[in-house]
Amino acid sequence: GMLHADVVGFHAFDHARHFLNAAKRILGLNYESLVGGLIGVLFQGRTVLVTMSNVSIEPVMLDKSLQLPTVESTCTMLQQKHPGRMIISGVDIAQRLSGVNLKLIAFERLLTDYPSWQKRVVMVQKALLPGSRKADESNTIRELRASVKRIRDAFGPDVLDYEEVVGS
Repeated sequence: GMLHADVVGFHAFDHARHFLNAAKRILGLNYESLVGGLIGVLFQGRTVLVTMSNVSIEPVMLDKSLQLPTVESTCTMLQQKHPGRMIISGVDIAQRLSGVNLKLIAFERLLTDYPSWQKRVVMVQKALLPGSRKADESNTIRELRASVKRIRDAFGPDVLDYEEVVGS
């Protein structure tokens, strides 16, 4: 039944690996690596994406990453670009299941419900377009652009720093 979905997601690589092995051994299905590091199972003439997204943050890895010169210079650049504002940032794949548009809607709700934050906060959002699900990405980008325009029109251009990154 799971193979009738467009995307099957797991929290751990081991779980995805077990799923792929079961699909191969029990059903004789093949899987392949796709653009963007995704895995696809070939089922009834179509490709079902198998994704892995860990739910934890690795503190040691995060601490080491925060000390990289590029991270420090980017932080400085963002603080200079948005002086006096608290920065909320995100980097998400521009696909429906990533929930990035829901994040923008939640940010819009924050600005609506708490007007005192309108001059004190900025959301810096990168939308990644790997090209692995072109139709999904196209629809999601259309939604994101509409949300970005609505938020900027309502609260000004300084509350949202949005960028689309192609080929990531």
